[in-house]
Amino acid sequence: MNEFAIGDMVQITGSPMTGTVGTVVSFDEKRQRYLVRIDAMTQNYYAAGDLTVFAP
Repeated sequence: MNEFAIGDMVQITGSPMTGTVGTVVSFDEKRQRYLVRIDAMTQNYYAAGDLTVFAP
């Protein structure tokens, strides 16, 4: 079961982009990674352990 759903706002906790907020746009079942879009030009794959649900 996936920890996050598409559309969830998440905060990145385990990378050079720590503290950045983005939106989950897909989940790669094979790699077990979430694709998170930070802005119109920036997106990257993250493991579940590198993300937390964003609570403003």
